[in-house]
Amino acid sequence: MHVNPPKHWGKYAGTVLGADDAGGTAPLAGATVRLDAKTSSHTLTTAEDGTFALWLDARDAPLTVTVTKDGYQPATAKVKIEKGETTIGDFTLKKAP
Repeated sequence: MHVNPPKHWGKYAGTVLGADDAGGTAPLAGATVRLDAKTSSHTLTTAEDGTFALWLDARDAPLTVTVTKDGYQPATAKVKIEKGETTIGDFTLKKAP
């Protein structure tokens, strides 16, 4: 079944990667992605391939996005969701010292 989201909603999606000791990156499963908007908050957990996605009311933007995972330094970004569009928010977390 396919359901169309309301016209004033937009999708926020991305991938969380972790930097490894060899200078490469790998998907981070189980990372926490916290989305704080003007009137709501959402907490997502990344899938095995490091991906996450959520449809949101674009009128509630901007979002403050905070990504965390044990053993890694957190990352934060401000994001504006556009209605009817997919906004991509990819993150690469560095290992904690």
